[in-house]
Amino acid sequence: MSPAESVLRDAGFTGEARMSEPMSRHTSLRIGGPAEVMAYPEGVEELSRLLAAARKSGVAVFILGRGTNLLVLDGGIPGLTVNMKKLSWMDIERSGGGPAQVHAGAGASLTKLVSYCADAGLSGIEFAAGIPGTVGGAVAMNAGAGEGEIKDVLTSVTLVDGDGTVTKLPASALNMTYRRGGLPEASTVVEASMALIPWPAEEVKERVAANIRRRRATQPIKVMSAGSTFRNPPGYSAWKLIDMAGLRGKTVGGAAVCTAHTNFLVNTGNATARDFRALMDLVVNTVRERLNIELVPEVRIVGVEL
Repeated sequence: MSPAESVLRDAGFTGEARMSEPMSRHTSLRIGGPAEVMAYPEGVEELSRLLAAARKSGVAVFILGRGTNLLVLDGGIPGLTVNMKKLSWMDIERSGGGPAQVHAGAGASLTKLVSYCADAGLSGIEFAAGIPGTVGGAVAMNAGAGEGEIKDVLTSVTLVDGDGTVTKLPASALNMTYRRGGLPEASTVVEASMALIPWPAEEVKERVAANIRRRRATQPIKVMSAGSTFRNPPGYSAWKLIDMAGLRGKTVGGAAVCTAHTNFLVNTGNATARDFRALMDLVVNTVRERLNIELVPEVRIVGVEL
């Protein structure tokens, strides 16, 4: 029994667990070697026990949402991968005619949360329409679009640390900035609470639909990608810099700079993580050399090389 498998035993974990689970099944890029052990906790208590047992045993832990902003290297992820899929509750706490508090588990789909709030006649999170991923991932990276970002509506976040201790913090305690959630080190989001404004449901739904139409018109949807690969440098659009550097359509192996939106690097069908990472490096180096601007990845890179 490997140390990672022993964590399941030590935590008294009886839920779903998979050994040598291909991460290509769990990322929007469809790239990545195997997770040594993948566990699916069904609640905060199970998650807490897993994290505490892993820390006690010195086993590395990776927290997985929907894998939409993730590049897993070809050697896979050693240790314990915790899939947050089953921590996906959503509920609404209304207070008179004022803002409502929407509570969502970290594993809840951001897309489903937007629809849930629109159906309930609650406004404020329409900007997230069409953004893939989970609530936990959205908080961890302060996900957003031109119309807003998670920090605009977040009121509090419930976290569990590496010792399994559960803590609730007000959003004001986080240092949330552009694409950074400002979470305490070694903490995992288990629930987010957001303040949304009561509004006629049909109007909210139309704004959601308009945002989705705009995103589909400007971003490649039916491709294997991790979304925007690089952050926008201050005062610039990453896609424009990549285009100016002459990289539209550039390929390395099975990885390519998308011709429809150059800040989307895509898997054309048979890309490896090595291809993708080499293309990312090529883009960064070329933009630096030709435009003297440093691009910073928005995609998270995890795992080990083969």
